[in-house]
This record gives sequence, structure tokens and C-alpha cells, in this order.
Amino acid sequence: MHYHVPGIAGAGMSAIAHLLLDQGHVVSGCDMQQNALTAELAERSVEILHGHDPAHLAGVDVVATSSALRSEHPELAAARALGIPVLKRADLWRQWSQRKPTLAIAGTHGKTTTTAMAALMLQQLGYDPAYIVPAGGAVPGLDRFARWGSGPFVIEADEYDRLFLGLLPQVAIITSVDWDHVDIYPQRADVEAAFAQFAQQTTGSVVICTDDAGASKLWQAEQQAVGNRDQRRWLPYGLQPNGGWWAGDIAVASGASSFTVYADERLDEPSGLVATIHVPGRHNVQNALGAAVGVYELLAHAVPLQRILTALQVYQGAARRFEWKGEAQDVVVIDDYAHNPPKVRAALQATRERYPARRLVVYFQPHTFSRTAALVADFAGAFAAADELLIGDIYPSRERQADFPGVSSAWLAQQIDGPHVRAVGNLDAAVEALQQLVQPGDVVLTLGAGDGNQVGDRLLRRLEAAGSGAA
Repeated sequence: MHYHVPGIAGAGMSAIAHLLLDQGHVVSGCDMQQNALTAELAERSVEILHGHDPAHLAGVDVVATSSALRSEHPELAAARALGIPVLKRADLWRQWSQRKPTLAIAGTHGKTTTTAMAALMLQQLGYDPAYIVPAGGAVPGLDRFARWGSGPFVIEADEYDRLFLGLLPQVAIITSVDWDHVDIYPQRADVEAAFAQFAQQTTGSVVICTDDAGASKLWQAEQQAVGNRDQRRWLPYGLQPNGGWWAGDIAVASGASSFTVYADERLDEPSGLVATIHVPGRHNVQNALGAAVGVYELLAHAVPLQRILTALQVYQGAARRFEWKGEAQDVVVIDDYAHNPPKVRAALQATRERYPARRLVVYFQPHTFSRTAALVADFAGAFAAADELLIGDIYPSRERQADFPGVSSAWLAQQIDGPHVRAVGNLDAAVEALQQLVQPGDVVLTLGAGDGNQVGDRLLRRLEAAGSGAA
């Protein structure tokens, strides 16, 4: 069949295109601009068209779209008029999760890393997984960030626009439940209800991180349900004893983290298993443990957990997840996708663990006006570990600043604790400010889900060109 994918330059829809190609379909797509994602698809013989035009539908059997495109979009309107089926991303997710044993990883933070780890473990174990890890970039050890293999299906279950409610997984991992995407979930209770529904739709085990307050609340509510009505196995995991799986004896050295996995007596499982991952941060130990237990459940305990943990040793990170960008003039630059307070705290903690003796200079690009306004109180204390904090212009995504009067990076800077905080404006201004600020021995951490990752790359090029001195 011929699938057409409007918005194909985005990470989510380009992943859909890759899986459709792997399944033997003909794929075309369109967008207003091209990028590295469309270039990779073009190399796979996908026709990439410019703009959005009903003429693109010639010979098309199905249109695959994201919820970001409105119903009046010219190609969607034309498809309906022509009787061409229009499938949303969630529709395809549901179809695929019904065709294969599926492990779905959800959470307001930690899900991308956990998904990448789970996919890599299955690949190392020889299971030829299908997977979607929409990091928008490479995961070392995986062929692509999205692939349809012959084995189980591993997918990052995005809560935005309630997309994850389209899935029917056999096993779910819930890394965290925090209030985010305030344009979709106006109240904290709304996001909690969505995650509860996601768990209810899971037909088998729910592996849940009880270190996270929101996830723990969900787990406790299930424990109080009379008779655990659907007989689902809820398996808590974390960094402290919790009635399930927990990691202790954590040691971080040279960017690697080693730990011991313990099992509660009720599980009747081997305990005291030793593991090592080649990424820093206690949050990554959580992610690794959750991924390993999720894979263990997905494979119905057919592979010993120690072997699964050993398979994880090849994991070296994912794009924009504590990604080492380079070093110039003794200034190290790291980039991370962190864009809400828990992710920010975790990224700063990981940087402190990896580089305890260096001054920590942070550049943060807030993502959306609605999130900035709603979570300002949480952002206020999230950067406490930084020595210097520069805040760039808010990345608007789908929003307009006119709808959020008074919300700006300067306003956010005023709310954040600490004397070394300032707003720096656009990307050009941020690069200039960082070049003037940094000195040999610093580590620069760039944070945000927009295009602020360009700042670190541009800073490195300037420092390399300078040739001497980084001040």
C-alpha cells in the first residue's frame, strides 16, 4: 500500500515512515522544510515533497497523520473528500501493539532513555525487536531510532495529547507521573487519570518507579483497590526497598554507574545481581533497572535477569539525553533534552556526579509559554546545583507569546533562586554570553526541548577557533 505522511520532518512521523517502509509499504511525505530526518528517509527512496498540497495524494491509499495537524489541513480535507482513509499516529500504534508482544514505556521523564535501553537489550539478546525511540537522533548500538523487526515491539508511549491511550501493551513501564503538557492536562488530576487509564489498558505487568511521587501515588491507589480486580501484576522498582525490585550499592566513576539489583522476598527471584551502565546519574540507574525488569516480564522470564542486565553494558546513551557534545579549551559541553523541573534536576545531578570538580554553567531554553507559566514555582528551585545560569528566549512551539502576557525568560529569571541567573535572549546572544562567561575547567550544560542544542555546538566552534583562552 502507498502511505502518505504529512509532517514527515518531525521525529514522531518520520518514525512512522520508517516502520511502514520496513513493513514493505510505499511511503511518501511532505513538510514545510527538510532536515536530517527527511534526508535519511530520502536515502530509503521516500519521496519528500515540499509544502502541503492536495496534489500530493495522487496514488495514495492511506494518509498517516499526527494529532498536531488540524482537520482543515488541505491534505486531510482532500483525503476525506476523496474517500482516502486517514489514520492518526495513535491508530497505527494500536494496530502494531495488537500484532506483537508489546512493551510500552510511559512517564513524564525518563521514558526515552528507558525505551532505548529496552530496545538495545532485546537486540543484544537476539530478539530482532521492533521499536520507536523518537529521540530524533542516533542511539549507539541501534540501526535507527525506529525499526520494525520480527521480534517484540518496544515503544515510547508519549502522554502528549493522550497518545499513549491508543496502545494495548502486554507490559508497561511507568517511570514517572508529573504535571506537564498543561495545554492538554489543565490540572494535575487530569494527567494522573490518564496514566491510570494507561495502566488499566495494559494486559500484563505494570513495572512502576515508586521513587517518583506521582508514580508511587498511582501504585498505592492500585494496592488499595479491593482484590486487585484485574489480577494484573504491579512490580515496583526504584533505589530503595519497595516490595519489588530495587538498586543499591550505586557507585559512579569515569562516567559509568555500577549497582546491585535486589529482589523482594515475595518475588521469589534471584537477588544481589551486579550491573554496570556506561552513563552517569542515579536517574539512569532507575531507568536501567526499569528497562531490565520490563524486558524480563515481556520475555516471560525466559531469559535470566542477569543476562538481560549484562546486555545493557553496551548502552552509551541516546541523542540529546546527557549527550557529550565535545571539549574545547578545557571546556566540556553536554546537551540534554530536559525541559521540566524533574528532568532539569536529574540532568544537573548527573553532571555534578560526572564532573564534581568543575564549575557548572547552565544554559536553559524554556519550552512553551504554558509550561513556563504553570511550573514556574517548580522551576524556581530546580537549578540549585548550577554555578551560573543563563536563560534563553522561550521556545514557543505551537504557542503564541501574545496569549501569555508577562511570561518571558526575563520574568522566569526573576523567579529562580540564586544570584548568578540572567536572561540572555536569542540563540546568537546566548552563544555570545557563554563565550564571554566560560573559563578553562568549566562544564557547560545546555538544556531544553527546542533548538537550544545549537548553542553548545556553536560555542564549541567558537572556542576551537579562538585557539587560546576561553574567557
